[in-house]
Amino acid sequence: MPILATLYQSGPLTFAALSQRMKASRDTLADTLANLEANGVIERQPLGRRTVFALTPRGERVGANALPMAQVVSSAGALHLALKKWPMLVLTALGRGATRYNEAKAALPGVTARALALALKDLDAAGLIERTIEAGYPPAPIYRLSEAGQQFFPALDALCCAAVPAPGEESKT
Repeated sequence: MPILATLYQSGPLTFAALSQRMKASRDTLADTLANLEANGVIERQPLGRRTVFALTPRGERVGANALPMAQVVSSAGALHLALKKWPMLVLTALGRGATRYNEAKAALPGVTARALALALKDLDAAGLIERTIEAGYPPAPIYRLSEAGQQFFPALDALCCAAVPAPGEESKT
């Protein structure tokens, strides 16, 4: 998300320029760019002897929605969460109505039990969700967005909706 917002604001950038702006390790940035390219959101373009990374038309749409999300993340000081793979997706699932662990797991294909548990723990520690225990046997944790989490949800949901391929647009995932 920060990479898309940066490319949307700045236009095409080289790997070195992105690395400097993102302050991410070389390997992490390379992996992220490869995933974004595989999903049809960015593309490599030759610029003389260098290669720049630019947004595709789909990437422009996603980038336009990544910008408000980047501002929310920045103002909340939650960049460490936004750079991880699952916390923002878990926050989206909870915002869309999942309240129990298994409901969140069902809403997120590909998430492992460990990744979901860690994401819930990170979101709880950041104050973006509230965890309560429902009485009964066995006791069941219920997850809801906190007030701070509700501030994230509109921009986050818009970003997730923008990432869905438009009709006729090929999904590379």
